[in-house]
Order: sequence, then C-alpha cells, then structure tokens
Amino acid sequence: MEKIVIEERQSKAIMIATVGLLLLLVSAAIWIFGIKEKIILFGIIGFIATIFCGIRFLGLLMVTFQRKPLLTITFDGIVDSSSASSVGYIAYQDIAHFCIVDLYGQKVIGVIPKDEEAFIDKLSPLIQEIAKTNINMKNPPFTIRVDRAKDMSLEDIFTLLKKRLDDYSCLYD
Repeated sequence: MEKIVIEERQSKAIMIATVGLLLLLVSAAIWIFGIKEKIILFGIIGFIATIFCGIRFLGLLMVTFQRKPLLTITFDGIVDSSSASSVGYIAYQDIAHFCIVDLYGQKVIGVIPKDEEAFIDKLSPLIQEIAKTNINMKNPPFTIRVDRAKDMSLEDIFTLLKKRLDDYSCLYD
C-alpha cells in the first residue's frame, strides 16, 4: 500500500494572509497619522503595531506559499500535522478506533488510542495537557482537523482511516 498525503487547501491561508496585510496597512496608517498630526500616543502605538503586524504578515505569507500536508496516511500509521497541537506520528498498533466528533462547533476526526495513559505519557507536556483536557470534556484525547483538506471531505478521510486501520488489524492483530 502506498502512502496517502492529504494536503491543505490554500484558499484559507490566502484569506488569512490578506487579513494580515489589512492589519499591517491599518497599523501603518495609524503610525503615519500619529506622526503627521504630532500625536505621540498614536505614533508609538502605530509604530509598535506596524512592527508586530509586519512580522506576523511575513510569517503568514511564508505559510501561504508553503505546501504542508494536513495528514499523511501510511501503511503502518498516520502523521497528523493538521494543527499546532497535533500529535505527529501515531502507529495503527496504538489506535483502537476513529470517530467523528463535534469539537467547539467543528466536526473533527477523533483518535482513540488502545491505552490512553501509556500513549499520553509518551507525548510532550503541552500535548499531554491538551489530551487530558479533551478527555475531561468527554472528547477523544486526540483530534485531527481536516476542515482545510484539499479535494477531500471529512467523511472521505474518516472512511479512508477506518479502512487502513481495519486492513492493518487484519494483517497484524
């Protein structure tokens, strides 16, 4: 079986970068207004906001042109890179099943490990806290955000994940 790479849709990244550009322009306008009208407070706030928004805009611009996979499905596991709090590689041998859940008003794919405690203990402290918070809220410890997936729906990805997990389980369990 070959690996399947699900890429991120660029339209959302472009929209976010456009908003970043607008914020940069507004902060520069406030800075210029402060200088022109000799209002020191506007000048200082505008300058600081322009620096901050400029750096953020450059970061957003770099992300916009970078092709990043949201999810990579391999023969023996998945690599989740769908959000900043993603777990990364999860082997099928550690996964009990997948489910679709509503998390904060958004449908995501939940990952239920076979041994939650053992798997959570292997993660970084920040990801451990996120997983424990999810469990306390009666949600799966790990979720995969695929709302920005290019050319695939959440249901398609969910079906694909279940099929790969079933195939792996038939061969190795």
